[in-house]
Formats: sequence, structure tokens, C-alpha cells
Amino acid sequence: MPTTDELLFALKTFAGAMLALYLALWLGLENPYWSMATAYIVAQPLTGAMRSKGLYRFLGTLTGGIAAVVMVPNLVDAPVLLSLAMASWVGLCLYVSLLDRSARAYTFMLAGYTAGIIGFPSVADPGLIFQTALTRVEEISLGIACTMAVGTIAFPRPLGPVLARRLAGWVRPGVEWASAALAGETGDARITAARARLAVEAQDVAMMTTQLGFDTSHLSGAVAHVARFRIYVLSLMPVLSSITDRVAQLRELGGITPKLQKALDETGRWVQLGGPEQADALLGQIHALEERGADWAGLLRASLALRLEELVSIMRHARMIRRHVVEGDPAPASALLEAEFVAVAAQLRDHGLALLSALAAALAVLLVCAFWFATAWTAGAGAAVIVAVACSFFAGQDDPAPAIALMIRNAVIATFGAGIYIFLIFPRVETFTELAIVLLPAGLVIGVLVSRPATFGTGMVMGAFGATNLAISNGYSGNFAVYLNNTVALIAGLATALLVTRLIRSVGAEWSAQRLLRAGWRDVAEAASVNPRHDRAVLTGRMMDRLGLLMPRLAAAAGTAAEEAAEAVLRDLRVGLNVLGLRRLGGGEAPAMAAVLEGVAGHYRGDATRPAPPELLAAIDAAICAAPRTGPDDRATRQALMLLSGLRSILYEDAPPPVLPDATLVAA
Repeated sequence: MPTTDELLFALKTFAGAMLALYLALWLGLENPYWSMATAYIVAQPLTGAMRSKGLYRFLGTLTGGIAAVVMVPNLVDAPVLLSLAMASWVGLCLYVSLLDRSARAYTFMLAGYTAGIIGFPSVADPGLIFQTALTRVEEISLGIACTMAVGTIAFPRPLGPVLARRLAGWVRPGVEWASAALAGETGDARITAARARLAVEAQDVAMMTTQLGFDTSHLSGAVAHVARFRIYVLSLMPVLSSITDRVAQLRELGGITPKLQKALDETGRWVQLGGPEQADALLGQIHALEERGADWAGLLRASLALRLEELVSIMRHARMIRRHVVEGDPAPASALLEAEFVAVAAQLRDHGLALLSALAAALAVLLVCAFWFATAWTAGAGAAVIVAVACSFFAGQDDPAPAIALMIRNAVIATFGAGIYIFLIFPRVETFTELAIVLLPAGLVIGVLVSRPATFGTGMVMGAFGATNLAISNGYSGNFAVYLNNTVALIAGLATALLVTRLIRSVGAEWSAQRLLRAGWRDVAEAASVNPRHDRAVLTGRMMDRLGLLMPRLAAAAGTAAEEAAEAVLRDLRVGLNVLGLRRLGGGEAPAMAAVLEGVAGHYRGDATRPAPPELLAAIDAAICAAPRTGPDDRATRQALMLLSGLRSILYEDAPPPVLPDATLVAA
């Protein structure tokens, strides 16, 4: 049974659709049903998401209309060139949209297939292309305006409070991971669950942040704070991964001193219950963990102390921002944490997969256009439009074929339902009030489907295809031959999209996961090169974004496989951060350091799933022994030692401790 919120949303969506349809009929627009269809396409339960989608749909429609006006009149006498131009435009827009993983991507995707929606039906009468484009933009804009007006005025559901609750809940996995890591519980299931949730929710929070600026809540001006909070939480992940390993290694060596244990306990209590105001005292206690010793355990203790400082610093600033966003506390004096270990926002762009999707969409459009022009099929324009829409809608998925197959099922249901309305119900309808009453049951069902994340796509497809198949105008125009022809065009377009997708585009989650892992290896190898392109913050942002993309793809994998892949991404990130640190210290100028960097680069240029070679272990040990003599700067020496020890601990976790020379000096 639908909840009260779901029914309210369904009523609001139906009201917006009926308002748009009424105004379109009153204004005498050519195809009023486009206004009603747009209302269901734009509908979103949250106000910020709805308004952002409405704006981006308008911009995409306008851009697509301009493209159609440019292409159709100039190429209508050359069907082959027109097909190539339209297919290329759809592919280009889809390619660009897949590179932008924010809500803005909707603009580019819509610009692609809107050119087909306007252009293909105008091939028979290109002289009216400008009027057609203008009318279609008016119809769609009217649907957007009515939906946004009803959604904003009538019982709006702001995005801000929902996002605030998500942020408050997002903090909990980080606290659980930190508590388990500080307690030395390396095999704790909480760590695995926390790591997955932190990475996956980062993607959702990023999308909601792009929509927050369109919201009606007081948080619409907090976009920068929310974005910074997200970066802080992501920056915690490599730090917590390092702390987990360091504590486990020290416990195995029996190297945790009473002073260090007290610091771990105090940090654990602060993580659970402490506020930002207690952080300074805790940082002072951690900073007092000065370690001077020639053994491996002393080096690990120094490295752990540094990671504890990073943990407390990041969590303190994150909590200050969260209190501002969630609880309404005054904004912190500075939202920026002046520390190099904080990530920067980064979104990966998979040009290869985007190009493959664009080529598949363009080819599918060309195939339908070829059949259309060769047979002079009267409904061919509709099939060409549908194939462009279907190939674009699900291009962001690893394997769009199942979603397109589901779209076919939903389209058949919507078309069958539209046929019942057209031939059995509409002949008895005489007024707009009667029309609204008979449409209400279907409108409510579709609205409830749209309100649920699991059935959102089903509801949107049924609403859009159902409204366009109804073809409501100012007079009854039921024609079974036209209805059947349009239905065949719909199924033919979707079937072509499914066939081409299965032949060219379907890759599977495992294939995409491997691509993500190998891309991470390339980033690490590049970080170890002479002139790395990315600094520490950018590399962290890229790898954490990669982890967020990877976790959903591993959801269907066996538990151990998913855990190992997630650990591999964090391990690779930590290796990259350490080699970047060595590069920054000028380590590449010393022969021992250069050998380490070359070894790391070589390992990650190959198959990084294999154990690191013993030659690299020997190079790291040699560099550790040579580190005290790399320069007169004692601080640089300590930093180099901790970076080298980090590399050794990550790549050779089970190797016996190295024998360090007496001259080695370590400090926290």
C-alpha cells in the first residue's frame, strides 16, 4: 500500500500534469499531450531535484530544438547526410553527458534526442521546422513550469532536511571504522560495511549536492559546506586504512607502548563522543608521542602517531561543518582544513566507455533511419525518435540491455492502457473535468511508482509513453490504424536499441570493475614517474571517486571478492600517496630512492594483483638504511623514513621486519 507521502506526491504530479494539459489545450498548442508527458518526466519527490531537472530539461530541449532547426532544412534533400548528422548529434551529446556525472548531464543527453523528437517528424514538411521547434519547446516548457509550480507551492518536500539526515547517518560508518581500527579489530565486519557505505553514499551525496542550490530550504546556500564535508569524509578512508594496518602490525610485534595505548584509547573515546572543542588537547597528547629508536616498531609508532593526528584534524573539521549543516550551528570561521592530506573533489571520466555508448546510439539511429527512408514507412520518424531515447536513457549502466528490455515491457503496458482509454473510455468523455476524472486512477498509480526509487524508471516510462500515446487534443481523434502503426514504431525502435546494445555496448559489471582497478594502477604508476600530473589531494579524490564507482559493481560479487577489491583500491591509493611524498622530498635524486620509485612504477605498470617483486623489497630496505644520509634536513629524513615504511608495510605486509642501522632517527 502506498504511504501518505507517496499518495500526496502522486496527487501533486497528477495536478501538475492536468494543469499543463488544460493550459496547452486552452492555448491551442499543436500537441498538448507533450505538456502532460513532460510533467511526469520532470516529477521528482524532492523539490531541489525537481527544479534542477526542470531547468536542465528546458535547456536541453532548447538546445535540441536549435540543432534540429539547423540540420533539417539544410539536409532534408539528402536523407543519408541527414541521418548521419542526426545520428552524430545524438552520439556527441550522449558522449558529453556521460563525461559529466552530475545533474547537468541531463541537459546534454536531452539535447541529443530532442533534436530527433523535433527533427525527424519534420522531414516530411521541413518548411515548418522552426514553428514545430518553437511549439515543442512551448509545450515542454509549459509542462515543466506547471510541475515546478505545483511541486514548489503545494506541500513542498525540500531536499535540505533529507540531505541533512543523510549526512548525519553518513558519519556513523566512519565512527565505527575508526573505533574498530583503534581497537585493533582488523577482521571486524564493521570495517567492511563502513568502507562500502562511505564509498557508495559519497556518490549519492555528490549528486544531491548539485541539486541543493535549487532547493527551497535554508540549506540551499550551504552547497560549498556540504561539498567540503563530503571531501573530509572521503579523506578519512585512506587514513583509517593506514591506522588499521599500523595498529595490527604493532600488536603483532608487541610494539604498542603504554603511552601509545593511552593515546589510542583517548582517541577512540573522542571519536565516539568528543566534540571539536576537545580536539586540541587530544592533538597535543598525540603530538607528545615522540619516538626515537632504531627499531622497526619505533618507525611504525611514529607513522601511526602521524595518522592519528590526521584522523583527529579531519574529523574535527568535519564535525564543525556537520553541526552547521545539520544542527544549524554557526558556520565555522573557515571551512577549509589547511592540511595536505585532504582530498579535492574529482570525477573520473571514462572516455572509452562513453565513446562506445555514443557509437552504439549513433549506429542504432542510422539503422532505423535507413529502414525508414528505404521503405517510406509513415511511422519511421517515431521509431527513430524512440531508438535515440532508449539508447540514451540507460547508457550510464554497465549493461543497458536489461533496462531496455524492461522499458519494452513497460512501454507495451502503457500502450495497451492507452488503447483502452482511446477506444473504450474517451468516446464517452465530453468535458475536461470528465477527462481528468477518468485519468485520475492511472495518474495516481504512475505517480506512486515515480515516488519510489525502485520503480521510478517504470513510472516515468509509463507516464511518458502513456501520455504521448493518448495523443490528447481538443477533439476526439481515435484511429486504430494510426494507433497500431505508432505502437509498431515504438516496439521496433526499442527492439533495435536492445539489439544494438547487446551486440556492441553490453560489457558487464565485472569488466567495468577491472577497468576501474587498472585505471587506478595507471594513476599509481604515473605518481611514481619523474613528473607526476597529480598532487596528493587530487590523487586521493580520484581514487576515492573510483572506489565509489567500484562498490556498486561489486555488490553482486562474493563477499571476499568485494572486500579484496575495496582493500586493493585503498592500498593502491596509499602507495600512490607515499610515492608522491617521496617525489616531493626530491627522493628521485638519490639513487636508493630512485630505485624504489622505479620499482613501484614498474610493478603498477604490470599486473598489480600479483605480489610485489622481492627486488622492490630489497630496494625499499636499502633506501630506509640510506635515508639518514640523504641530506642534512632532519625533518626531511624523518618524513622519508615514514613514507618508505608505509610502502613496505603496504606492499610486503607479511615480510619480516628490516634490520635498521643505529643511526636511524625517527620522530612523530
